[in-house]
Amino acid sequence: MSAYTPGPWKAIEWTCHAPTTVVTDIGLVVAECTGHGRDASESLGDARLIAAAPELLEALEKMMQLYDSALTGPDPQSRPQEFAQIARAAIRKAVAA
Repeated sequence: MSAYTPGPWKAIEWTCHAPTTVVTDIGLVVAECTGHGRDASESLGDARLIAAAPELLEALEKMMQLYDSALTGPDPQSRPQEFAQIARAAIRKAVAA
């Protein structure tokens, strides 16, 4: 897997470079959503989706672990309800209003 900046990430509205920016908890810039010629709410929506990427990846990895264990038999590490909570939290972050 390629390396990437560890999460969590968050979308913030406005910096000196772009109307919406995605940053880490310590303020490192991950992405800037400029939205030239677009509605500002679209830039914020894009930033939220980008900011949710680490959690969405984690949720997808956990869901695939659950899927794989269903194919090969019971896995004591599989916790479907916990994995579903992780997935739901990531989706909420990505589409937050």
